[in-house]
Amino acid sequence: MEHLPAVDVGLMSDHLMAHEGMLQKLRTYQEIATSHDLKRILALQYNVMSDHVRVMLKLIDPNHTSYVELAPINMTLLEQNSIGHFGISQADHWIAREAHTSAKDMANTNFTSALMMQNQNVRNVHVEMALQQLKMMELYEQFIHRIGGPFIPRVSNEEQLRTYNYFQALFSN
Repeated sequence: MEHLPAVDVGLMSDHLMAHEGMLQKLRTYQEIATSHDLKRILALQYNVMSDHVRVMLKLIDPNHTSYVELAPINMTLLEQNSIGHFGISQADHWIAREAHTSAKDMANTNFTSALMMQNQNVRNVHVEMALQQLKMMELYEQFIHRIGGPFIPRVSNEEQLRTYNYFQALFSN
């Protein structure tokens, strides 16, 4: 691979530092969580992020010369049957919410970084990383919905119609 631009190496260095902390956090969450479903999502995200580390190290390695790609997400980890069920603890609720937020933040960081990266392989990989984190975010959302769902404030039909009419008039000229 050609010499990478400093911005690419700098952003990946920052990402690798964040991944170290995130991987430790996911490992800790797996120990605390009681829900088998949540543990599987946490394990899947751990595997996904470990692959992100593997790929970034290859991209940074000046002796690596070939195109680098992420491994696809191994969804079979989620298909295992649970042996026993411990229910949902209060910790499962906050772990799921925090892990959801972390996946969303990682997706945002990866995509924003990709926009600034110069090397095409580095940029493409980070867009894919963002999409993988989006998938993880969606898995946490599904779990959160199964255990009682998030609080999502809604506007009235009247307020929504008023908003629609305002912008419809604004853009109809």
